Amino acid sequence: MSLNQTQRVVFVIGAGRSGTSTVARALQALGVDLGNRFKKASRKNPTGFFEDKDLLALSKKARRAVNLRADSVRLVEASDFDAPEIHALQDAVIEVIQRRFSDSPIWGFKYGRTLRILPFWDRILATTQQAPSYVIALRNPLSVARSRAKIDPRRGQQAASDLEWLVSIVPFFRKIQGQRLAVVDYDDLMDAPACALKHMAEQLKLPQTSDAKIEEFVDQFLKPGLRHTRFSDEDLSQSSQINPIVKDAYRLLRTWTTSPNAQAIDAFWAAWADIEARVEALSPLLSLIDAKEDDWRRAVTSPWGPLQSWQLLKPWLKQ
Repeated sequence: MSLNQTQRVVFVIGAGRSGTSTVARALQALGVDLGNRFKKASRKNPTGFFEDKDLLALSKKARRAVNLRADSVRLVEASDFDAPEIHALQDAVIEVIQRRFSDSPIWGFKYGRTLRILPFWDRILATTQQAPSYVIALRNPLSVARSRAKIDPRRGQQAASDLEWLVSIVPFFRKIQGQRLAVVDYDDLMDAPACALKHMAEQLKLPQTSDAKIEEFVDQFLKPGLRHTRFSDEDLSQSSQINPIVKDAYRLLRTWTTSPNAQAIDAFWAAWADIEARVEALSPLLSLIDAKEDDWRRAVTSPWGPLQSWQLLKPWLKQ
């Protein structure tokens, strides 16, 4: 099969520690071709990431080309992705797609931060003439922070985790309006996997797959140990640490886990405009946080690290 307008790509997106890898594996069970060159499993994710190594590396290069660290929270403009080095990376992505997925009617790629760099994919999709679909792996932000803290205590602080959650989901999300979209709550997937997969297939309009592949995913891949924490909506309401924008955005996205009708979809996007405006209002603060983080990293990695770190801390300690 040659690349043409009938070929589809499904992107798995979501904030880190939200179950994106499990959702990607579920897509594979539904017959979506994820390739066979995956990033290796690690302590961070012992069951595997299900991320194409080459496309992942190129996506990370695109993120770094616009000066975004993995934990950066500043907002970027779509125009930031219009540069010669970005175009070269886009050409490299196109070459990988043509070489690896040209015979696949529906293929998929998982990189949680794809929304963060979604303008990077615009030219790629236009050139390859593929129809994009999206799956958001959604998880209670309290669980996200708790899971992140086990790997990186600094980033796992609720306030820090919430900001990463926001910038992984909100900026450029409106660009996917009108495309096929499924939202899969991680707890729903763990509680009733067969039902969650059926719903995902319906929302994405995927061809029917074999029951054996779904049974293999449910019986052999999903294990109780995959989920270490579970928080309820009541826990979210009672938490004094959760960012209110995150709380509202999470709850709004939860409404998409059931099949919304046209009226509900219109209501969703109207409410999402308010979420976007609230995040945009944070832009100066998010840029300042990134700048301070850059200063701190430069200080601790320089030969004079301890002294410079102390100099950075002194103004805060005097307050």
